[in-house]
Amino acid sequence: MKLLSCASLLAVVGGLADARGLRVVRDIHSPFSITKFSAGATPHSSVGYIELNWSYSGGLNRTICSASPGTYQVFPSIGETPCSDPSTSFNLTRRADGGSDLGLTYKSASKKSASAIHFIPADEIVWANQQSPTGAVQVYVGPQNFTVDAVYPDL
Repeated sequence: MKLLSCASLLAVVGGLADARGLRVVRDIHSPFSITKFSAGATPHSSVGYIELNWSYSGGLNRTICSASPGTYQVFPSIGETPCSDPSTSFNLTRRADGGSDLGLTYKSASKKSASAIHFIPADEIVWANQQSPTGAVQVYVGPQNFTVDAVYPDL
């Protein structure tokens, strides 16, 4: 019984349980790691592109996210879209200031979830391919590889 009492005390002090013995995990999780991110409008087309590789769970799981949303010349937006791993999805939303928000969501089979938002500043979305009036398009020119701190609600 003393072993159980010591373990319970350590769990409360360590943040694994509250005073009532309910499990409250405030674990520090690995951030989402994004590689090969690209997005923009396609010259002379009404289709845009969004592509990224996403690693989560400390690099143990990977998924590929891509979409071809309808857009003409301007940087695309897209609602919640599934990735290659069905437990993951992403979205890309334009902001009024000219930037965009890349949203990432992970939902496990046990109903645990994590989400993250990567803020893309307006100066990382530029006009490119300006050889002709119909060829000018907005594209992302920021870093292709970055990490995003994920929010893991209390379990």
